[in-house]
Amino acid sequence: MSSPPLSASVAGVDPTDARGPAPRAPHAPDADRAAAPAAVPVPVAVAHGATRLALAGSDAAGVLFVIGLVLALTDGAPAAPGFGSPFTVAATVATVLGLYAVHGLYSQIVLHPALEMRRLGTVTAVMGLAGGIAGFAVTGAPAAGGWMAAAGILGAVIVPSCRVLGRIVLAPLPWWGLPAVVVGDGPQASSLVDTLRRWPEIGLYPVAVLRPNSADVPAGDGGVGAASARRCSNAALDLSRRLGIPYVLLTDTDASRMQQTNRLRHYSRFFDHVVVAADACAGAAAWTTERCGAGLFGYGVRSYALQPIGQGVKRLLDVAGSLLALLLIAPLFAVIAALIRLDSPGSVFYRQQRLGREGRIFTVLKFRTMYVDADAKLEEILQTDPAKRAEYQQYHKLQNDPRVTRIGRILRRFSLDELPQLLNVLRGDMSLVGPRAYMPGELEKMKGVSRAVLETPPGITGLWQVSGRNTLSFATRVDLDVHYVQNWTLWLDLYLLLRTIPVVLSGEGAS
Repeated sequence: MSSPPLSASVAGVDPTDARGPAPRAPHAPDADRAAAPAAVPVPVAVAHGATRLALAGSDAAGVLFVIGLVLALTDGAPAAPGFGSPFTVAATVATVLGLYAVHGLYSQIVLHPALEMRRLGTVTAVMGLAGGIAGFAVTGAPAAGGWMAAAGILGAVIVPSCRVLGRIVLAPLPWWGLPAVVVGDGPQASSLVDTLRRWPEIGLYPVAVLRPNSADVPAGDGGVGAASARRCSNAALDLSRRLGIPYVLLTDTDASRMQQTNRLRHYSRFFDHVVVAADACAGAAAWTTERCGAGLFGYGVRSYALQPIGQGVKRLLDVAGSLLALLLIAPLFAVIAALIRLDSPGSVFYRQQRLGREGRIFTVLKFRTMYVDADAKLEEILQTDPAKRAEYQQYHKLQNDPRVTRIGRILRRFSLDELPQLLNVLRGDMSLVGPRAYMPGELEKMKGVSRAVLETPPGITGLWQVSGRNTLSFATRVDLDVHYVQNWTLWLDLYLLLRTIPVVLSGEGAS
């Protein structure tokens, strides 16, 4: 069966870069080019099986790590006899993975990592506590039951972390995840493509965008819209049959009830999974960490201010995490301070006023990465260089900034200049994870959503930092910070901390 021409088919998703880290500007290809959607590198059945095996492998690594940790803490001899033997370890791993499978933790590979971590962590904790009770009942030894329960609590953090790291590391590989077709016009379609490419660990990658209302399709008996819709339908049928694509994402929310009903019935004949995107998908991130609408149409958000227990746990983790990090990196602090002194005259630290929670002003600490006359240099650059002025107005930063010192470029590339902010976290001005710490002068530029962003303490890392960092416009950063606040959970914080690791190591998005 020949492939019919698609209506403005591949919007920024070419066969060579369908899995790229960031979308390019949409284009309107000609009919021949539009007929070739991004390639599906591996048969869908193979990709589905390989991704499931990868998730199970990540879980097995996490379970083995927990077992090794328990053996190390108990000097290799916990109260349960034979616990450390190869047979017992293998049987434990197999049993845990089997219970995960029974709870459906391998049946759904398309899922936001923060949601998956919550499910996996809850099941692991319950399994550990149940095992602890059973261990005590069988052996009569409190220590045996206690260590099994402790293993479950440790596993509730370690196993989900291993799975997320597995998703992040394996997502660029050609066999990872499942292909999807996006059908629709407007910002929702662009946002969905952007989301799937920016967060490939979710498990979907876009191969084509079908635009039913594109004006570049010749009009037939029913006019431009009708002709284009028919071609989209034919294209969807072809993609489903020829490539076995299981997912279609529909974004046209302006259609009438009858049109939507017919579209759902129509596309459900071709695809195993039909997802209807909400209007909110036009934002900077088209995902949520809440259970979608508690069974209703739409999705839910929870206010950070109304989660006092979560806030308390977050603060406890901030204090413990910052103290531990400061102890571990104290020698690195000394080395960086010496290099800054040798590189250029001036203080080791840079202090600047920023907006904290509820708009309170605090002084943020950073390692100095600029020359001492940086502010005067900036004024001169903005007055004499129109291109730099336009860049600064859009991003509030400059690429190849002449104010940055030699050691400062290295510190910025790997975010080492942010390390002194651990002291701000310890003082309670900041959190390990949160929105960007905005300057007071940026308050008026935050599109009237500053109250939402300032509900939580700013963070050393956050959603915007792992989503492009300085390559994002100021407006996009604000959108991502609002999205973080509306979707905040402790699991989202842990996910963002884990996602920060490869971003920092690679220097992605640094200026």
